[in-house]
Amino acid sequence: MTIKSVFKKIKKNVRNFFLDESGGNLVEYALLIGFALFIFFILVGVITSLLDWTLSLSDDFFQLIGGIIF
Repeated sequence: MTIKSVFKKIKKNVRNFFLDESGGNLVEYALLIGFALFIFFILVGVITSLLDWTLSLSDDFFQLIGGIIF
């Protein structure tokens, strides 16, 4: 088996995979994983922004209380 025939076989298999009308399991799983990662990063972004917001509120509160007491 030569290298040329191996590449030809790989090219044929890849072409058949992408030209297949029915969605393969690999494509479906890749889309599901991509969507899950997208949602995960959105949730992480929202949670970190909420944590930053509460931290800034507590800093402002302590600066206000420190200005009144001292």
